[in-house]
Amino acid sequence: MPAPALREDGPASASKSKMLPRLVALVAIVASALSGCGGSSGSSGSSGSGGSSGSSGSSGSGNNTANSAQLVVSPLQVNVSAQTTDAAPTAVIQVSIQVSSNASTQTQFYIEGSQTENGIDSVSGSANGGSVDNVTVTFKAPGSLGPGTYTDKLTLEGCYDQACTQQVSNSPQTVSITYTVTQPLAPQPQIFSITPTSATAGAPSFTLTVNGSTFVPQSVALWNGSPLTTTYVSANQLTAQVPASNITVSGNYSVTVSNGSGGGSSAATFTVMPLPPLSLSKISPSQVTAGGADFKLTAIGTGFASTSSIAWNGTSLPTTYVSSTMLQATVTAAQIANTGTVAITVLDSGSQGNSSPINLTIVAPSVDAVAYQMNAAHTGAVTFKTVALPSSSAWSVDVGGSASYALIVGRQVIVTVAVNGNSQLLALNGTTGATVWGPIALSGAVNAAYDRGQVFVVSGNTQSQIISALDAATGNSVWSATVAGDWFPEPPVAADGIVYTTNGGVVTAFDETNGAVLWQSNIGGTSGIVAVTVDGLYGASPCTAVDLQPAVGTQLWFNNSGCSGGGGATPVAANGLVYAPDNSAGSSGTVFDAETGATKGNYSASVIPAFSSSAGFFLSNGTLQGLAVSNNQVLWSFAGDGQLVTAPIVVNNYVFIGSGSGNLYALDASSGQQVWNQNLGAAIPANNEYSLTEYTGLAAGDGLLVVPNGTKVTAFVLSTSP
Repeated sequence: MPAPALREDGPASASKSKMLPRLVALVAIVASALSGCGGSSGSSGSSGSGGSSGSSGSSGSGNNTANSAQLVVSPLQVNVSAQTTDAAPTAVIQVSIQVSSNASTQTQFYIEGSQTENGIDSVSGSANGGSVDNVTVTFKAPGSLGPGTYTDKLTLEGCYDQACTQQVSNSPQTVSITYTVTQPLAPQPQIFSITPTSATAGAPSFTLTVNGSTFVPQSVALWNGSPLTTTYVSANQLTAQVPASNITVSGNYSVTVSNGSGGGSSAATFTVMPLPPLSLSKISPSQVTAGGADFKLTAIGTGFASTSSIAWNGTSLPTTYVSSTMLQATVTAAQIANTGTVAITVLDSGSQGNSSPINLTIVAPSVDAVAYQMNAAHTGAVTFKTVALPSSSAWSVDVGGSASYALIVGRQVIVTVAVNGNSQLLALNGTTGATVWGPIALSGAVNAAYDRGQVFVVSGNTQSQIISALDAATGNSVWSATVAGDWFPEPPVAADGIVYTTNGGVVTAFDETNGAVLWQSNIGGTSGIVAVTVDGLYGASPCTAVDLQPAVGTQLWFNNSGCSGGGGATPVAANGLVYAPDNSAGSSGTVFDAETGATKGNYSASVIPAFSSSAGFFLSNGTLQGLAVSNNQVLWSFAGDGQLVTAPIVVNNYVFIGSGSGNLYALDASSGQQVWNQNLGAAIPANNEYSLTEYTGLAAGDGLLVVPNGTKVTAFVLSTSP
């Protein structure tokens, strides 16, 4: 500790005061006894050993009462406050020795002090002139203490002698000190909106997003006044976890935000809606292929709770709650290994009960060609029981114009034909090529799809299009509806009782039975066809890929690599992957995981590729390559006559591709070796997905390989027992 300061008054010599235990600061104050005449007497003599200086009146024992000295301290109660963000405060206490006016000699006095140190950091003294000293109390930094009330006592003694064995009257004096530390008042938060604003009773826990202003890291969202586990995102946003137990009972609940100290925000209202009775109205898919891969089964209805599950023939599946109207469960490949019918119900372990069943049908793999690139997923692949490469075509028919890709179902070949800027739709006998029905005149460039006994065509121009359903056996009209969008007609895709159109980036889902619109969604771009599987609907446009739930159109995942714009082409969904073209002038693009949307890599192709279960076949810059699906390794390459132009297709272990010279090739899918070749005498048109035209391409189905060439449609028999 620094040496205590000593103030001397008159001729007496200086003397240090004694430091007491727990003394923080020590001040020796010499006060003068004033005579009644207002003057002070001179002093003489020298101080003794260890004592104070001599005076005309000794300060020894028994001689002090005449001075009638007393200690005066002011104030005796000190109250100090600070916030945790403030600097350390101080307080000043005045200390003096007052003597009676009849004292005739000068006397030297001493003042000592001690203190507790709960809130006090140090005490120091300084002379203030005359007979008064200032004692300064310095407190500890409020931030180091934290909020609270800290009490201390400062004890001051006035003494005649340095050892302080003889105290003046009114000594000692105790100063009570109270030091209050508080947190600064937090700014008052505001709520602008919450997301979501409602839920259905019985729903699972969820994340609530609170948008507003003046949020701080200490902000807490309150649910009817009870705190939620809250995450600070920014000064304008919080997220909070709402447990399922908070939304078991219907009603309105208040959401507020508190910043700790200070007032809270005004309340936003969250509504918990009552849960209706449980019912199952639809499942998606309702039909799957035996031997297929794992898929997500969607149950659509009402009254679903977090305690509800999808049941497979009465046995509950691991189920994900999506909403009070939707549940999802994964069905494994083992469960659909064989054909048959499965009863799907929704069970509830709570109070909702069980639903009535809806049947899921497991069917044999299709051998038909029902869409562009042969199926709704556009894999360009089909498997027949047996395949034999023919020595010649079964038939070739001149249809009077450039033909589209073929639909091949029920031993019929259905094509659209470009004639003078418009189209004709006709059905040919698969065995002879004779006309079964048509031609039916249609407006614009027309393309077709097939499902469940009906042919669907989209016709019109860039201002107006319609979709029409026709009976596949007769060509008779069943229904028609307007197609949303303002671009040119794209080929429709039909699967599981729903037919989908794309136009100007707008996907519309129609009920196949009556043409009613089930849902619409904008997926971006201006052209391109969607690819449909049992549990996903995939769209592709520049830098963008999207997956929608086929039955209801809800977005399952979305991926954008940083750009947007017009154009678009046809994605392919195969082997659990989606090959999504991401430009407007080719089929090169990005590979995604079909279930999660995770990026798996890139691919290059001039036209849409085809896929077997183990390999993909890509035509790029006139060369066809076989690539392993597992690692993208090049298995083989084939250039043919140097004019390869069509998208490849795969039938069993054969890959077929056509050239602009009229050559049609078959390659061994494993080795890439050419095993068959036919020249059709006219150019086989290149696939073109980027203009106002019929889409064209090879097709295989129902045992036939059908090829457009010039103004003809030519058929080859690959299997008599497909």
